[in-house]
Amino acid sequence: MLNYLEQRLSFKPTSTDYGGLTRFNAAQFRFGGEFGLDLDGAFFGSSSRYAVLFIHGNKHNLTKFAAHYQLFSSIGAACLCFDYPGYGASSGAPSEERLYASARAAYSHLRYELGYAPEQIIVYGCSMGGAVALELLQHVPAAGLITESTFTNSLDMSRFLYPYLPVWKLVPNRFRNDQRMLRLRMPLFMIHGEADLVVPVTMAHQLYALASCEKSLMIVPRATHINSIELGAEPLRAAVASFIDKNVTVTN
Repeated sequence: MLNYLEQRLSFKPTSTDYGGLTRFNAAQFRFGGEFGLDLDGAFFGSSSRYAVLFIHGNKHNLTKFAAHYQLFSSIGAACLCFDYPGYGASSGAPSEERLYASARAAYSHLRYELGYAPEQIIVYGCSMGGAVALELLQHVPAAGLITESTFTNSLDMSRFLYPYLPVWKLVPNRFRNDQRMLRLRMPLFMIHGEADLVVPVTMAHQLYALASCEKSLMIVPRATHINSIELGAEPLRAAVASFIDKNVTVTN
């Protein structure tokens, strides 16, 4: 029962096509077999010499994030996005470990199938996707990490969102972003909505204080959860472009 409750509250996949990839002429592909997975992914911007590995959060699927894809496209970046098991057209069921394995599979595809070197890859994680990105980057190199609306750990989130459910005291503390942030060894750009009611902005400040790498934090006025791209508009686009331009290494 505890595991069922944890799964239902942690993972909220959908198979709806939200149309977010329609305008980007994205090539969809299956991947992950070498990791024991059968995943759906999409890639656009093949003419670019650097790429964003985009890792979405615990809701929706890869067709939802048109504003993010438009941002990456507008600054000349290629983008690989993917769905976790049970999300979109990906097979299986989600779990913390399967999310981590999915990110490793996506990174491997970007590196070895599409040919992007680590210094040409920026990893971008939204909300729970930031947790997945932080775990991935404990093991593989990249040019930098961007997180958006990412939390400290699952226990802190449970206490914030479900203070009336004491059963959370019996559930393991997962997605230890606070611990992994201490070990991050690459440039970091954090984005968070000032009015986020899902992941409070205090968590962004806590994570930022833990990071000892080169880092910056942008708090977007009036933004809530995962709409900082829309509300941050040109200043945020410019900040993301500047971070990527500063940290990626493009070779001829």
